[in-house]
Order: sequence, then structure tokens, then C-alpha cells
Amino acid sequence: MAPHTRPRPSSIDQLPDECEGIVAWAAQELANTPRSQTDIYAEFVLKLQQLQTEHRGELEFTIPAFSSFNRHALRLASMMARDRRVQQIANSINAETAGKDANALTQAASRMVKTLLVEAIEAAGEAGFSPQETMQAASAIRQLAQAEGISAAMLREFNRDLGKKIEKVGRAAGVSPETLAEINRRLGVV
Repeated sequence: MAPHTRPRPSSIDQLPDECEGIVAWAAQELANTPRSQTDIYAEFVLKLQQLQTEHRGELEFTIPAFSSFNRHALRLASMMARDRRVQQIANSINAETAGKDANALTQAASRMVKTLLVEAIEAAGEAGFSPQETMQAASAIRQLAQAEGISAAMLREFNRDLGKKIEKVGRAAGVSPETLAEINRRLGVV
């Protein structure tokens, strides 16, 4: 038997589209309330049973077991913890630069995504990526490079515009060219 390269969809993933609202509700409850997972699961089952009743047998699906709901909750918790860590890193970078250096934030985000891609490649193991997954990874890296380039280009354009405005105001006020050059140098405007 060939090894699995992708995990099988969970029973929650296999629920029909009509159940999407209930699954989203459960995810929100798990994330935002102090209620126990058992209580949320009981209400989740009740809502799914009500949905089946509303459709009078036309919508058939198996209600996921508590163990499946628990695995889903653990996956969600793990993803949310990762998201919180990424947000903390972004906030830290933003605080260090006082929100002035968007380029540093773009570069940090780019490094994080590149790290995730490397982790995905390592997780794929010997099976590797399919050609489509390889193309998607390459596309993601190309888009990151473009974002970094755009951010740097925007910074250069901003500096150029700022320098022109400083020069215009300085000349109108009778400021010497040497003083204008010093102002630009101290502001980091080239």
C-alpha cells in the first residue's frame, strides 16, 4: 500500500456546505468563550440534528464524534496560537520601528512566510511536493520578492518627494543649500 501524502479529510471537513455556519459557530465558540469543549460539542450536535430535521431527510450526513471534534479543536487552537505568535512578532517589529519602517515589517513577514515554506518542504519528507505544489511555492516566493521590491520602491519614492518638498519650502524661506542638505541628511532623505 502506498504511503499517504496528504491527510484524509476529517469528519468535520466532510460535512456538507449547509453545515458551514454551524462549524464556524463552533470554531468561534472554542476561540472566544470560557465554556467547556464538552458543552460546545453538545450544542454543536444539537444544531446539526436541528439542521437534519429542517431538511426532513434530504440532507444526510454523519454527525462527527467527540474525538473528531476534539482533534478539530486542537487544530484550531494550534493555528490560533501560531497566528498570535506571528502577530506578536509583527507588533514587536512595528513597535521597534515606531511604525516608521514599513519595509522592515514587509521583510519580517517575508522571512516568516519563507520559513513556513521551508517547514512545509521538510514536512513533505521524501515524498516531496507535487508539481502543482512546487509551482504554488515558487509563486509565493516570487510574490514575496515583489512585495519587498514594491515596499523598497515606495520608500525611495517617498524620500524623493519629501526631499523635493523640503527643498521647495527651504528655498521659499531663504534657507541655504548647505542647511537644506544637512536637514535632508538628518532625516535620511537622499
